[in-house]
This record gives sequence, structure tokens and C-alpha cells, in this order.
Amino acid sequence: MQFSHTQQGRGMQRFQRACAYLFSPDHARDPRFLETLDEKMVKQAFRKKAKQYHPDLHGHEARNLRHRRRERFVRIKESYEYLSLKIHDHARPAGHAPQKTREKRPVVIAVGGAKGGIGKSLFAANLAIYLSRCGYRTVAADLDLGGANLHLYLGKTRLRKSVNDFLKKKADTLAQVLEHTAYGPELIGGDSSFLGAGNIGFARKLKLMKAVRKMDADVVVVDLGGDTAFNVLDFFLSADVGVVMTTCDPASYLEAYAFIKVALFRKLNRIFGPESFYSGPVDPVLRRMIREATQTIDNSAVTGISQLRQEVRDKTGSGLRVLDQVLKQYTPFVIVNKAGDTASALPPVQRIQKVCRKSLSIEVPYLGCLPFEPGMEVSARTLVPFVTTPEAAPYAERLKTMTEQLLPF
Repeated sequence: MQFSHTQQGRGMQRFQRACAYLFSPDHARDPRFLETLDEKMVKQAFRKKAKQYHPDLHGHEARNLRHRRRERFVRIKESYEYLSLKIHDHARPAGHAPQKTREKRPVVIAVGGAKGGIGKSLFAANLAIYLSRCGYRTVAADLDLGGANLHLYLGKTRLRKSVNDFLKKKADTLAQVLEHTAYGPELIGGDSSFLGAGNIGFARKLKLMKAVRKMDADVVVVDLGGDTAFNVLDFFLSADVGVVMTTCDPASYLEAYAFIKVALFRKLNRIFGPESFYSGPVDPVLRRMIREATQTIDNSAVTGISQLRQEVRDKTGSGLRVLDQVLKQYTPFVIVNKAGDTASALPPVQRIQKVCRKSLSIEVPYLGCLPFEPGMEVSARTLVPFVTTPEAAPYAERLKTMTEQLLPF
């Protein structure tokens, strides 16, 4: 980044001071480093420093140490905002109006599961807050259209706008219905108070899925309903990363497997749909075989996906390649919530993985477990997100480990 004479003096000193906070004093004094500085470097440095100094991620430390981290983090955040603004202004040609550009589309993380009351919305809210505090521009989207409550766990008791304004064409874009929260992420809230809120047509659903993927954000965390309705399944399948939540309760992990299975069947049946990755010609033989294998009342047409693969191989050559591509792409993560300890979380996960491997011919990665936290129930009642409380340091560490697996950057 080149500096003119007008940028010397106090302006240059402030720029170097910000670089010292965000990078190091040596970097701030290095002219070659300052010339190559760009927005990507600034963003990456902030994320690294946020993990190191954000006080909420070090709740186990003494109060005076957390206070010092908080003061340091304030300086780091101010430096990040100042450098981002200066670099952005410098990159814009003089006399030209600012043009909003987006380097990439967001990573969409969908949180689902076929059983209610296991903590999906709480997890989605806390994950969104954690990602925001790590420096990612994060949007929390409530797509549980029939039972929207994500806003409550982000400290919002009232919504001025919701996703319904976009669906009813009262807003042209999702950006126009965003609500700011006090805890970092922006929110696309839901409103289930009118008849038919959870039942939207396929065209509007497709429009909503496309709009989510075009948002100006780093990450979008999507909270879904606790069932296997087509809307829920389609939102889950449209995400880049799918997370299926369960607990150690047998009813819960059986429902988690059911969700994984039904979502896969939905994905197979939508191979030739407009939302699919596939853009080739329709194979009527493959479509019929998939329908017969997945939509019979007792699924008696085949005993598993492996048998379906064998029959597709025998009757249609190119269809097997398409089928295998779908199976390869479908790798939902499993997370165990409210676990007594790490060891108790493993048996239900291993059961899910075993039956998925045997019956569905897919691998289901284990994302990790979250311990039972009494403070989580308190935070749900007080509407203060748990990850922002001092006792949440171990919980934040679990989120850190999960985030490293979920995000490609």
C-alpha cells in the first residue's frame, strides 16, 4: 500500500500504531510490509488476535487478567476497524463512488435434527456469537418457519423485520430484514405468529435458499425446525455444512439417524431438481429406481443404498456415477449435546455411524460433544447468551474445536 505525502505525519503514525496492535511493532516499522498490506491480511490478523485476547474465551482466568485482555481486545478491534477503512478508501479510485464488492459467498452452516427440545437453537445462537467474536462477519438465520425463536437466544424480544417480509416481497433482499444484535452477529429473524408461516411454496423456498447463499457475510448459521418436513430438509441440504444434533437419549439419536436418512432420500429424489448440483440430462431410469427405493411405504424395494447402487450399475451405466457423486457430497456432521462426559457421547455416535455406513453407504463425521451446562438453562431463561458469560470458557473451547472442522478458512 503506497502512501502519499498527505498521509505522512500524524496519519502515518496512527496507521503504524494500528499495525503494531494488530500485527507487531516490527511489522509497523517495515515499509515493505506496509506496502503489501491488504484487507485479507488485516482480517486474518484480527481473527487470530481475537482468539488470543477476547475475554469471553478466557473465562477461567483471574478477573484482573480478563480485564487486561478486554482492554487489549478493545485496542485490537479499534485498530482493525481503522485499518479496514483506510485500506478500503485507498483502494477506491479518486472521484469514484464506493462500490460494494464481495470476495466470496458465505459458508452456510445448517443446524438440524428431527427432535425438538435438544438445544439446536441455543447452539446455533452461541455458535454465531462465537464466530462473530472471532472476527467473522456472521449472520444468524432463523429458518424454523413454524417455530421461530432464535431471536430470543440472541437477546431480542421484539423484531421489527423478519424473513416473512422478504417472502411476502415487502423487502427486496435479505439484507433489508437484518436486525443488529448486542452480541455480534446480525439476525434474520422469523415470525411464526400467522397461519401457514411454516408452509411456503417451492418457488419461494428456492428464492430464499438462493438469497441466503448470496448474503454479504463470511458465515451464515441457519437454525432449522425439529422435524423432517420438506422445507427443513431442503434448507438443510442447501447448506455448505450440515450439523445434526442429538443427545445421549435413545429417542434422540434414533431421530437423528432418521433425519440423516430422510435428508439423503430427499437429496437423491431431487437430483434432477433446479436446486441440485447436477446440470446434465434427466435419466428417467435412475429417477424411477431412486423413487422406488426411497418412497415405498416400508422401503422394501431395496435393503439399503448399497443394493440400490448395484441395481443402478446393472441397469444404467452413467447413473451410478451421478448416484455416487451425491453420496460423496453428503457428509453431515453429528454433534452430541448435553453429554455427561466425552465417553458417554461416543456410544450413540458410533451407533449412528455404523447404521449409516451399513444402510446408507455414507460416512458421518463426529463433530464433538457439548457437556450439560446448568448455566445454559439459566441463559435461556434470562436471554443472555451462555457463551458471553464468565463460566462459558470450557464451552467456548469446544466451539473453537468445532469451528476448525466446520470452516474451510
